[in-house]
Amino acid sequence: MTERSLREQRRERRRALSKDQILDAAERVFARKGFHEAALREIAELAEFSVGAVYGFFPGKDDIYREIFLRRAAEFLPGMRGVLSTDAPPRRQLLDLADWQVGFFRRFPEFGRLVLRGGSIAPPLSEPHGDSQILHNFQTAQQMQADLFERGRRAGELRAGDPPLLSRMFSGLVSAFQAVELSADAPAGDLARLHEVIEAAFVVAGE
Repeated sequence: MTERSLREQRRERRRALSKDQILDAAERVFARKGFHEAALREIAELAEFSVGAVYGFFPGKDDIYREIFLRRAAEFLPGMRGVLSTDAPPRRQLLDLADWQVGFFRRFPEFGRLVLRGGSIAPPLSEPHGDSQILHNFQTAQQMQADLFERGRRAGELRAGDPPLLSRMFSGLVSAFQAVELSADAPAGDLARLHEVIEAAFVVAGE
């Protein structure tokens, strides 16, 4: 490998780290203030960059906001697929999926607050206007959950109903559990309590 190639690799690593630093700061600011009230200058100061330097990475505030969601989706969707690709029965997968989603937002609490600002059972990015890739990611996650409910219905483990609606209801219950933790920096909730609610709502009696 040439010295030029090594320099280029180091430059790309530094650029990637700087970009992540800006996104981490922006995630905190957007979570606290929302899209419209957040100022690019505040994001830059928190990330310890000048506003001009931030523009060297992103064309504008909309692009930063969009990239936050795309970055987290790059981990969230594969994680969901991993849970739903196991040999566990649908009832168990539903509980495991709830655990995984709660764990994800515990690891990224500022992103969790940002998602909750817009309502997690509706497509994100109501402000600014919806982005096609982000909307697609949201729809993909909801469809995976809907498919799980359909498999559970066929197996006689999960209640019959409109799978997309059940998917939204499931997301709403998980979000309500997360909101208690995230809104007031409360201690981690008891997942067993969440399991009880999910089972009461979706699991066929006697399973």
